[in-house]
Amino acid sequence: MLTPTAVVERVSRLQHPKESTRPRRLQIWLQGQTKSLLIGALFALCIAPTFISYHPYTYTTDDAGYLQQSIKVSHLWSGSIQGFGISSDVHPPVMMLLGLPWGPLASWDAAGKCFISLATLISLLAALCLYLLLRIGIKPLFLVLAAVCVGASLGPYPHAGGIHYVATGFMADNLLAWTALAALLLIPYEARTPCPLMRGAVLRGIIWGSILSLGAMTKLSFLYFTGSIAALLFLVHFNRNGYRSTVAALIGFAFSSAPAALYLLLCGRVAIATAMATSFGTIADLSYVPILQFLNDTIRDAPGLLFSFTLTAGALVYLLIGRRSVKLWPDFVALSILIVFGMIVIKSPHREIRYELPVIVALAFLIAIFLSGKRHSEPRPVAALTAVLVFCGLVTSAVPMLHRADRESLAKSNAVLAQAAQCNAKHIIVGTDSPTLNVVLMGLAVAVSSNDSVEVGGLPQADEPKILGVPLISNDALPAEKGFDRLLKSDQVVFQNINPLFFQNTHGVPPTFFSKEGINGPFKRAPRVAEYEQYLRQSGYVPVKVDDDLNVYSIKCRP
Repeated sequence: MLTPTAVVERVSRLQHPKESTRPRRLQIWLQGQTKSLLIGALFALCIAPTFISYHPYTYTTDDAGYLQQSIKVSHLWSGSIQGFGISSDVHPPVMMLLGLPWGPLASWDAAGKCFISLATLISLLAALCLYLLLRIGIKPLFLVLAAVCVGASLGPYPHAGGIHYVATGFMADNLLAWTALAALLLIPYEARTPCPLMRGAVLRGIIWGSILSLGAMTKLSFLYFTGSIAALLFLVHFNRNGYRSTVAALIGFAFSSAPAALYLLLCGRVAIATAMATSFGTIADLSYVPILQFLNDTIRDAPGLLFSFTLTAGALVYLLIGRRSVKLWPDFVALSILIVFGMIVIKSPHREIRYELPVIVALAFLIAIFLSGKRHSEPRPVAALTAVLVFCGLVTSAVPMLHRADRESLAKSNAVLAQAAQCNAKHIIVGTDSPTLNVVLMGLAVAVSSNDSVEVGGLPQADEPKILGVPLISNDALPAEKGFDRLLKSDQVVFQNINPLFFQNTHGVPPTFFSKEGINGPFKRAPRVAEYEQYLRQSGYVPVKVDDDLNVYSIKCRP
């Protein structure tokens, strides 16, 4: 005999059959997606160490510049217009916008917060790539193997070299790599998924423009991908969906790519010229690295690259024998775009492995798509759920990076500022460009200090290289005979004596990071530094020793 409670429950189920079975259906559906969720977990496990690290991070030059600009741009929340100075920078602006989500930044905590912003953005791109891969229909085994290749290439090792340091650092290269993969995956996705509705075509155009604009605003080398991928996307979409749908996609594309186009039109002239000069111009020749030396150093720093290269090379040979490129031409074109990009990077005299990160990240996944052929893709809800869970997991793993930035990055800069405070110095000239003290690090130290009225500049040089009239090394281009006058008009001048053993003690930064083929190239004292310092000594100025290797000359000491 049923109890009164059981009778009430049975009557309720009979009266509301859909409501009572909905949780059960959801539970059954989730149980059926265990395979996809497991694939997502393995994917996240493999790629997380390629951009998430908990080791202390030391800022040097470019990364310090990104952080300094991020702090300035964040002041837009308080009504300051100094953030608009981003338009005159030689780097695209994405890395300089990472402080905006946190409100006005003014302390060293900004370094950790910007790290979280960068990791969140890369996590979003990685989750988007996983969604596209599942919707394309990649075989689970090949997807996991591709993720393993990426993890083996960039993951941490007991004696990790510069490649892992750059991939997990506050740099734009890894962000560019995942943006390039997302953009390339749009091609096979478009070739496999129809778009019958006009609003769907507009949405796709918005997504295309957003991804391609993000890449172009991250590093200008992405413009190569932008032109080729955009043209191919519209061609594939036109073949599958017709003229009207393509026009709708073009409208969405134009809307979402307008900010990037406006930036390049108004502010990108100097940045583009600088990128060309540092890649194939006279400046690139100064950092020339022989190809054999480049390959040898790369394998030494990242031995997992050898495993990944062997596996992908074998897959490429299999693809050539099977002639799958004829059957799946969009996949072939996407792979060709990536390979040509890698060849262009290798061709440049300025060879650095960080420039090859788009190839390292994307190559294995594109080959995995090729090997999978045409197969049934995962349903949209399943792919979306897996991607969302992966995104949440990656962002959660990145939270400890909030405390990753090493305060020792600004040790020498803070020592100079302390000396400047004793003399109430407001204008400091930095006569060194080392990884531990340079104009950018000094500017960052000022940005995170309470005394933001200090002005920092570089030494005047008459023979410095210029791009469209903009000097690349110092803040001015005064003739040599007027350089002495500028020194005497400053409040303090700082010079640094570099110990030969310096590069063996750089707060955890891999030594190859500062080698000739490293990210910052060889350290050299700027031209005429010795001449300037000798002039100050002959003029009667006595240096104050700071941190054993710094000579601080107080020109106008006002204690």
